[in-house]
Amino acid sequence: LVKDHQYGFPIVDVKFHSTMRQVISTDTKIVKIWDRSNGKAFTAIEPGVDINDVCVEDRTGLILVAAEEPRIRSYFIPQLGPAPRWCHFLDNLTEELEEGKEPVVYDDYKFVTRDDLESLGLAHLIGTDLLRAYMHGFFIDLRLHQKAKALMEPFAYDAYRKQ
Repeated sequence: LVKDHQYGFPIVDVKFHSTMRQVISTDTKIVKIWDRSNGKAFTAIEPGVDINDVCVEDRTGLILVAAEEPRIRSYFIPQLGPAPRWCHFLDNLTEELEEGKEPVVYDDYKFVTRDDLESLGLAHLIGTDLLRAYMHGFFIDLRLHQKAKALMEPFAYDAYRKQ
């Protein structure tokens, strides 16, 4: 099983959750949590700053992220496990916020703006099933985006190798 974070950065850390069958892999931009047997995406955490390290609290749903900022970011994911004993109030808080709707994971999609679509020559796809409108842009299938980018920049790989 091979997983790609799709950012082009090296993997910083890989952890295995002790009670769930999840793998937590991290590069400098994103923390991805996925099932270790089939590779299905569970969730992703994108803090917006460069990530240095990740700490997973054993047998709980707490994840601590050390990033390029003074504070440690903490994320609680109740589906991974209960809150640690020293912050039990999180369980009560999440019970109040629980909803029955499951979120949609766009793991195999790339977010692009209208300007990105025009530069790739894909602006004619606006309004079709190939793009999903979201906030100020669109989600496009990652394979389609990579093909369009390769066609628009045929010598990008050679330039990358020269770097």
